[in-house]
Amino acid sequence: MKVGIGDSFEKIPEYLKKGVKIGVSKSKEQVEITKLKSETKDVQRLIESKFNTLGKKVFEMLNKNALNDELRKDYKDILFLFKKITDLENAIKHIRFEILKTMPETDIVICFKCDSINKPGSKFCVSCGSPIEKREGEVKTCSICGAPVKEGAKFCIKCGTK
Repeated sequence: MKVGIGDSFEKIPEYLKKGVKIGVSKSKEQVEITKLKSETKDVQRLIESKFNTLGKKVFEMLNKNALNDELRKDYKDILFLFKKITDLENAIKHIRFEILKTMPETDIVICFKCDSINKPGSKFCVSCGSPIEKREGEVKTCSICGAPVKEGAKFCIKCGTK
């Protein structure tokens, strides 16, 4: 069977559709990660506000020599917010894992500033624009679980990520 130049051109729309589909999927996932990071920062600001309020209450109660169980509610609120941050960070890790499953490359580059996924050889981060550089003395880590990864390893020994 002979394949002519016309056959290659006929497949271009198919390749374009596949590329656009992958691009749109990755864009949606990046938007979701950005939203989750923004929500995480909002929760962190709320925690700081609660810490300030709690600190003032403790100070006032110590001045009155009346430190009691009134602080338990504030304590529980802050614990809840810390759990929410953990949940948001886990959601980001899950989205990153889904992105990694769609990527044909086995080696990716994570931005040190914003933790976004970039292709190998990228000079600047696709999300924040920061220069991407390998920092001397830094150990490669798994983009999903953060475990150290030996040079040349194909899979993370902790979570099995490619």
